Amino acid sequence: MDVSGPTSYVMTADEPFRQASTNPPPNSPGQVKSYSGGYTYFSGQVLRMTDPENIPQYEERAKEKVNLDRAFLWNYISYGTGVDRRTLTESKLAFKRYWLQPQVLTVKSKPSTWTTVLGSPIRIPICISPTAAQVMISSPDGDIQTGNAASRASTLMVYSSASGMKIEKFGSIVPHGLYWAQTYLFHDRRNTLHIVRNAERFGFKALVVTVDTPVDFLSGSGRVDAMDELLGPSCVDVDMNPNLIYLNGKKRENRIYGDTELWHAKHGIGNQELYCYATWEDFAWLKTKAARQAIKAGVDGILVSAHGGRQLAGVPAPLDALPDVIKAVKGSNVEVYMDGGIRSGSDVFKALALGARAVFIGRPPLWGLAVNGEDGVRRVLQILEEELTTTMTMCGCASLQDIDSSFVKHESQFKSML
Repeated sequence: MDVSGPTSYVMTADEPFRQASTNPPPNSPGQVKSYSGGYTYFSGQVLRMTDPENIPQYEERAKEKVNLDRAFLWNYISYGTGVDRRTLTESKLAFKRYWLQPQVLTVKSKPSTWTTVLGSPIRIPICISPTAAQVMISSPDGDIQTGNAASRASTLMVYSSASGMKIEKFGSIVPHGLYWAQTYLFHDRRNTLHIVRNAERFGFKALVVTVDTPVDFLSGSGRVDAMDELLGPSCVDVDMNPNLIYLNGKKRENRIYGDTELWHAKHGIGNQELYCYATWEDFAWLKTKAARQAIKAGVDGILVSAHGGRQLAGVPAPLDALPDVIKAVKGSNVEVYMDGGIRSGSDVFKALALGARAVFIGRPPLWGLAVNGEDGVRRVLQILEEELTTTMTMCGCASLQDIDSSFVKHESQFKSML
C-alpha cells in the first residue's frame, strides 16, 4: 500500500461526556433574557455579536492578535513547506473540487452527530490534532484550555509530545474526557517510552505515532532565521519540550531549555532526538517493549495527514489521498481518519462521505485559543458542529451512518459529461 498519504498511525489502549444543551438552563448564570443587546446564548456560553462567525474569521482575528507582539509565532503556526506552499494550499482547495449531491424529503428530525473512535463515543466527528506552541499562544495552560474545550464539546483531543507542558502535568490536571497521546519514534527510545508509560499511567486511550519526520521541516530554504526567532531570548524560560528527558544521550535534570540547550536546538543537535529514520521494525519494538494495558498489538487506525503541509512539499492533499487509503484497508477493522484543510462543516461532511470515520483539526483550535482561550476553542468546535448539522439536514442525512460517497461528486465527473 502506498503510504505517502497517511503520516500517523494509531495504537489503542470515561466518564460519560457532558452533552451540550442547545437551550439555556433555567436561571443559569450566563442566561441572556434579551437577545436585542448584541449577545446570543449557545450551549451555556454567551456569545458577543462581534465574535467571529466562521473559521476563516477566526484565522484573521488570531492573526491580528498574535502579530501584535509575536509575529514569529504566527509564522510558525502558518508555516507551509515549499516556496509556493503548495501542499498547504492544496489541502484546502481539495474540498472545493468536490460538490454536494443532496437528497431531499428524507430527514424528519435534527440529525445525530454521535459516533465512536476506537470504541469511545464522541458527540461530534471532529477531533483536535496534536499541535505544539499552545503554551505560547494563550497562556502556560494553553494545552489545558484546549483539553477542557474538547471535553466540553464531548470530543477527542490528541496531546502532543511537542507540547510545552509535561505529559504528567497535563494528565493530572485534565483527568476527565477523552485523550490520546501523540509521540514520535525518538532517536533515544527512552523518550518514546517516557511518553508511552505516562500515557498509560494517566488513562490516555490510544497512542498516535507520527512517522513523517526523518528530517527537520524547518531546515533549508532560509528557515534557520525562523528557528532563531522561535528559540530567541523570549523563550529561554519556557519549557520548550519538557517531554524530552534525554538529550544527546544524557538525562536532562530540569527539562527546561537553558542557553546551552537553546544553542543545541538552533544548530540541530537537540533536533536529532526528534528527526530520525524510522521503519516498520520500530513498530514491532514499540509493541514488545512498551505494550501494557493501553496498547494492543498492531495498528488500529490511520490518520491520513500531510502534517499541516509542513513536511514534504508536493505530496497530495489528504482529502485526495483518502479514497485510496480507504480502499487499501477495506475488509479490516482499521479505522481511517483525516486532517488537513478543514475550514467548515461542509468540509467535514465531504471527508466523511469519502470514508473518514472522523476528522481532525490542527490550526483552527489554535486560532480559537489565540482569540479567546478555552471559549475560543469551544466556539470553533461549535461552529463546525452547526455547519455539519446544517449540511447533513440539507443533504438528507439523519445520522453519520447515512453519509456515503453518493452525496459528493468530484468536479472531474461533471467535466466528463460535457
